[in-house]
Order: sequence, then structure tokens, then C-alpha cells
Amino acid sequence: MHVLFVIDTWGLIGGTERHAQVVVPALLRCGHRVTVLCREDQKPDFADATVIEFPSLEGQWMSRADRSELGSRVRALEPDVVFLSALRNIHAAEALTEIAPVVRYVHDHTLFCPGLNKFTEDGETCREPMGIRCLQRYWLGSGCVCFKKDRHKNRFLDPLRDLHIKARELEVAKRSSCVLTNSHYMRNELLSVGFHPETTSVLYIFTDSNSTAQPAGELPEETAAFLAQSDEPLVFTPARLTLPDKGVDYLLTMLGQLQTSFRATVAGTGPAEQWLREKARQEGVGDRVHFAGWMSSAEIETLYSRARVVVCPSIWDEPFGLVGIEAMAHEKPVVAFDVGGIPEWLQNGVNGYLLPPKDTGAMAAAVDRLLDDELLARTIGRNGFELMSERFPRARHIEEFQGHLMRAAGLPPVPSSTPSVDEEDVRVAA
Repeated sequence: MHVLFVIDTWGLIGGTERHAQVVVPALLRCGHRVTVLCREDQKPDFADATVIEFPSLEGQWMSRADRSELGSRVRALEPDVVFLSALRNIHAAEALTEIAPVVRYVHDHTLFCPGLNKFTEDGETCREPMGIRCLQRYWLGSGCVCFKKDRHKNRFLDPLRDLHIKARELEVAKRSSCVLTNSHYMRNELLSVGFHPETTSVLYIFTDSNSTAQPAGELPEETAAFLAQSDEPLVFTPARLTLPDKGVDYLLTMLGQLQTSFRATVAGTGPAEQWLREKARQEGVGDRVHFAGWMSSAEIETLYSRARVVVCPSIWDEPFGLVGIEAMAHEKPVVAFDVGGIPEWLQNGVNGYLLPPKDTGAMAAAVDRLLDDELLARTIGRNGFELMSERFPRARHIEEFQGHLMRAAGLPPVPSSTPSVDEEDVRVAA
């Protein structure tokens, strides 16, 4: 099978690229041919695949000449199937759909939400499918985080244009032979905007956290010094510092309600950092909370290993919540609000605590319980590791991914040649 693997950047940037780093070599090991089509080739060394760099993939549209050139080059490749890992360009997606069967992975809400994250400016979750209600909220209310009046010059025509573009993008995506996403929550969102149940499937993601493929590293001097000040148990939260979606303000309120001594580290950057630092002082925890800033995956691995409990305070509907299974890989209990896809990996009382959204009192009680009882935290953490190993293994993801591609290409399925455990998937002993 010849797979055309389409991604914005062929390199190591974030989660989408890390996924490519695993599945492209796996497809090659299974005997398939892979050609990568990308906007930018950073020339990584993790796969011996043919790479086509096509800068005109940038943006939502391309010229007629670029579209013709793209079509000619892809037709010459004669791919059996096209996999869209990350592609914003609507013209390119349309052209590729006309050449070969397309399998698309939907990572988040951006495909079907003009506000991009199904979250209103008032801090409430949107439960309605894209449509006229988006315009009503825009014109008559405060709008959504990324779809509101202060983002446009023409407050009548611009939102209509944005909604039209989003509807066009959605219509092209519905021509895909198969649409994959990362949770049943996300699958239901796709069905609500008209995707067919028969062609829309959940393919759970996996993590290499706490494995030889994702080793721990030395902490920055300031973070190491903060942790060395005390042997109090560590509460760890990796989160982008934006408001209100990531809920770090709720985390700080919760920390101020704890009865047990603790230290807390927040790893991440964002425009709300200064406001959150002041919020920590107002909650009386400014000297116990360390804002570590951006951290490498190796540094985050070390913080997972040092933590007693990992808190995911998001109040928006996380499509999945990778933080959860990363913590589970480290045998750490997770405390989170019941939003989006989080309940698909977090079982209340089994591998952590799943709490009503924004209930900082309930969250504080759960965190206190884990801080006060190390044996309980270890037991729950071990439950999480076993759940992660059973439900979200790398080998299953690769096998199911290969199966979806082959079915879309009209090829008979073959037994996966991917081993259940290989050198890159050996978990580090706890």
C-alpha cells in the first residue's frame, strides 16, 4: 500500500508531529510505501520516507496554478490512500480527495467550530452544532473565545464570511472515505454536524511517556531549586496559561483550599501568566506555586516522576486530554473535571478522581486525600498504569490505524507485523 501522509510540518514540534514520528516508521516496517507531503520539511531523521515540500499548503486557499501543480505531482505518485494528519488548506484537501481515498484525523474542534474550541467568551461550554446559533451568539451576545466582535473590522460581513469558510471546510471533510478522532466525545461532535456514523470512528491516541522513547531530563536550575526547598508532596499541572479554557485559575483557587501541605508546579506559558501569578498571591499560595514556563518533554517527564498527584483543571471540553494518560504511564493519580473526552480515561475512584466542572471544593478534597495518603496515591496510580497499558497501547493504535488505511484503499486487511513491544516502547520501571 502506498500512503500519502499529509502534515503541515515534517519535524518535531508537537503532538501531531510526534504521532507521525511513530506511525510513519511503523507503516514502513509493515512493508508499506510512505510519501510525506508537507508545507515545511525540517528534515528529521526518524523515518526514511520520500518527502515533498509544498510551501503553498500554507493558509486556507491556494492559487489555481498551485492547485494544478499539486494535483499533477500527487497523481504521478499514484497513492492508494491519502492520510490527512494536519492540513488547513481547503483547496489542497479538495484536490487530494479527487485523486485518492482520504482518511482524515480530527484532533480538535477547529474543523467544526468558528470559535475553534466550543467555548464561549463567558466561560461556558457550547453544546450546539455550528450554524445560526453561532451568529446569534456573536451578534446578540459576547460571542466565543475566537469568534467575537473585537476580532473583526466588519461585524456584519466578517462573521458571515468566517462561517461560510468553515462550512466549506466541513463539506470537503465530509467527502473523506474515513474520519478518525481521539474520543467518543469528539465522534459525537462530528456526528452532530453531519458526518456519517459508518465512516466516523474513534482511534485512541497513545503515549510514549515514561519509556525509552521519551526519557526524562535534568530540570532547569530555578525549578530544581524550588523543589529542593521542601520535601512536601508535589502537585503537578502541565497546561497552557490561557483563560478561561485551561482552568489554571480554578487550580489556584483549589490549591488555596487544601488542608495538607504541598508544593505545586505549573509547566506552560501563555498570555495569562502575570494574571495567574497575581491570582496565586491572592489565594495565599504564591510562595508554594512555581510557574516553570515552557518545558521540554524530557523536563516534563522528570516532573511527572516527582509528582504525588497530577491535576488537569481544564473547564472546556478537552477532545481527549493527553496529560491524563501521560500521568498514568508514570503511575500517578489524576484529578480532573468531568469535561469532554476526559471520562474516557479517568474512572472516578479507580485511577483518580473525576469531579463536577468548576467545583474547586470537591477537587481540593480529592487532592487532599491523595496528598495525605501516599499508599492510596500509589495504589490509584498503579491502577492508572494498568488501565493505560490495556486501553491505550501503541501497538493497538498502529494496528488499527493500518487497518483503517487499508480499508479506505480497498485492500484486504493483513495481520499487523508490528510487535506488541519493541525497543522504543519499553516502559521505565517505577
